[in-house]
Amino acid sequence: MALELVNQTITDVRLTGSSGEYGDARLVGVTLKRCMVTQSGDPGFGLVVRNVVLERCQMDACKASGVLFEEITIDALRLAQLHQLSGCVFRHVTLRGRIGSVMVKGPVSVRRDYSDRVACAVRKYKEIDWALDVSEAVFTDDAEFYYVPGDLVRRDPNSQALLRREAFSWADWRDFPGHIGPWVSRFEVTPFDSIVVIAPKGSTKFRKHMSDIEWLHNNGLCE
Repeated sequence: MALELVNQTITDVRLTGSSGEYGDARLVGVTLKRCMVTQSGDPGFGLVVRNVVLERCQMDACKASGVLFEEITIDALRLAQLHQLSGCVFRHVTLRGRIGSVMVKGPVSVRRDYSDRVACAVRKYKEIDWALDVSEAVFTDDAEFYYVPGDLVRRDPNSQALLRREAFSWADWRDFPGHIGPWVSRFEVTPFDSIVVIAPKGSTKFRKHMSDIEWLHNNGLCE
């Protein structure tokens, strides 16, 4: 790694633009506050963050939008609030250890280039052998990755289930019990035909989410 930062606080750093590459860094015990990486002008993922390792770091009010993340390893990450990544694409990104609440969602729908951004994400994932590895992640709260093709997610089959759109085409998502309905509803806002749903092992919600995943298994609705 070209850059190594240990036990520092980084505040208000903003990486923006339609293209550029950032990375080759290892951050250990670093706190990131109000930092942002956003691709602003080109929906084709010209802004890339590559070859980064985060160990025992913290984030507070940080954002990412329209970025391609490649060869990233995150080992334990405290999050001050739900961390949302909007319209990003992942290639070989590994999350392990205790991780806070994360949501990977699509681009903002009111953007004029919304359709182009979605189409570019779909094309990009066709070039990727695997996107995310969350098999060793211990999420401390809800974790949703519905804007990542489920077939490209490496997962723990015991607590992280693969749902396929076709398995739910016969019913309204509101008819399902517990958290299953909201999970299934994500097919309305993702272009992908499979998603991974997660029972967060480090959360008080774990047993309830596991009960919902077991219901899906028992009814032949997940893998």
